Amino acid sequence: MKTTNYILQDGGKITATCASQFVTRLREGSRFDSDCSDEEFMSNFADRYKELHGIPISDESPEAFLNDLITCGYASEKNK
Repeated sequence: MKTTNYILQDGGKITATCASQFVTRLREGSRFDSDCSDEEFMSNFADRYKELHGIPISDESPEAFLNDLITCGYASEKNK
């Protein structure tokens, strides 16, 4: 299984083997929503991000969520 290292916009780092694991680890480190489900976290994060930055983030699936975070520059793959 391939492990990917991600660097977050705030300098944080997440190591994950899949998008679902990325979302779980991002949620666990969240100061806002660490105690909710991954689905609730993605929805809440997407709402806050759109409100703060005007950029929509998909919360349809962990894969779409992570892809949008990479596309908008919130996360980047360190392995690349």
